[in-house]
Amino acid sequence: MIPAGARDHKIEPEYLGPLADRPLAETAKSGGPSDLFPGASTFLSARVQRGRLEQWRAALPLVGRLLRQDEHVLYVAHGMEVPPLLTCVALGYMAMTYHQVVLVLTDSRLIEVLLGVRGKKAGTRVRSYPWSSVRELKIRFGRLSLVPVDGKKQSWSVPVRGDKKLLDLLLKRLHPRLMQEGATGARKVPIWHCPQCGAGVPANPKSCDACRTEFRTSRLAAALSLAFPGAGLLYAGHPFLAFADFFGEVVLYGVFLLMLLQTEPDGIAAVFAVGGILFFLTKLESVHLSQILVSRSKPVTASARTGYGRLAMIGGLMSALLVVGVLPLAGSARPVVDRDLDIGGVESAWHGSRKTGDWEVFSDDKTARSQWWHSSGHRVTVFAYPQGLLEEPGEFRSEFRKALGGQGLTVAKDDADIPAPFQGFRFVGLGTNKSGVPVSIIHYFVVDGENHDLHHILAAVAQEEGEDAEKVVRDFIGHAHWIGAAPPEKTAPDPAAAQ
Repeated sequence: MIPAGARDHKIEPEYLGPLADRPLAETAKSGGPSDLFPGASTFLSARVQRGRLEQWRAALPLVGRLLRQDEHVLYVAHGMEVPPLLTCVALGYMAMTYHQVVLVLTDSRLIEVLLGVRGKKAGTRVRSYPWSSVRELKIRFGRLSLVPVDGKKQSWSVPVRGDKKLLDLLLKRLHPRLMQEGATGARKVPIWHCPQCGAGVPANPKSCDACRTEFRTSRLAAALSLAFPGAGLLYAGHPFLAFADFFGEVVLYGVFLLMLLQTEPDGIAAVFAVGGILFFLTKLESVHLSQILVSRSKPVTASARTGYGRLAMIGGLMSALLVVGVLPLAGSARPVVDRDLDIGGVESAWHGSRKTGDWEVFSDDKTARSQWWHSSGHRVTVFAYPQGLLEEPGEFRSEFRKALGGQGLTVAKDDADIPAPFQGFRFVGLGTNKSGVPVSIIHYFVVDGENHDLHHILAAVAQEEGEDAEKVVRDFIGHAHWIGAAPPEKTAPDPAAAQ
């Protein structure tokens, strides 16, 4: 059944004259009281007519505020406004979905009513295009194009084949009505209308002078988008997109923090640069998208406007605190060496140094902590690797095993045989040095589970001295104990060191 409110403005495609050789009612294969108009079945299936009737019923309350008593509705089509390129970039594949419209063609103008995302409910944006202000109107390749005398060209994609066929016939009847008063009598189009009373309002209005209705503004949408993730889209009336934006920015912030925590100090500037670019692009996209979706004449109450203003201030303060707190948070969470290995006792066979100038090798290695010499003449170097929040000793061990294979070494020992009370794992690799001399490289790793650190004791000797050197390394670990973190002192090389 045609809705009661539609009877006063029934759909009359042939009000301006026949569209074909015979009246549409005579060409229809079937018909009935549920048809949109006599002969509708010639162009539209029963299913399409039911959907169109639902859309017409949804748009009618808004259209009814504009229609004059003597104005005749010629046709009602479903279309999709062809948005600008930047809007398509912002919305991606959803661009056309968020620009669904009902196009109501009358004997004096085209009325466009924006639909909801699902295409079943009317939105709040209502615009009209008087034929007297239109220079050209045509449909080609499924696209209805309107060229105004004053204003930008407008285009709508018309997906239903029957709509295209009927519009092609109807436009021939409408062409004589274009620019009837000449260019001097044309108005700038589109003409925006208040969804509450139908009065003309400016494009993207702040308020309606006729009924005093206030609308959501792109300025507050931008402020909310900058202040808090997703707030601008929530203000625009799209909670799903708001949640997606919020989730995306939270994930991006989390990735940025992880990058910051895992990066060496000399790489922090690069991380901040990458993070800054990503956040700038994300915020730019959020602002742009919220401004697109809020520019649809959406009414807002005074209390809601005040609430959103407070959200902008509170959200901005919270976001500022998160941004300002990144550095101290990263500093406190960055992995650092909490303890070092040391050997005490005046009768020890070991003597060591934490001055890089005394070291024979590894003086430029940032992970080296100390170097020790045994009375037998063997030397060991101690390194420390603070582990990040997501790093585990097992993962480090696997990566180190791969690294040994990549160096062309044969792994002779790979186990967890570490002198008590310490725990960890060891590798003994066999290979040759640059001169082709067979060497044995001994790696013992002590796991400081309490502080999430790894301490590496390294000795490299000729292969025939491998067993003796390994005994020396085990002796070092057996006599070692924990002390507070003691970073090496950077000093100039001393030729007489370790003699």
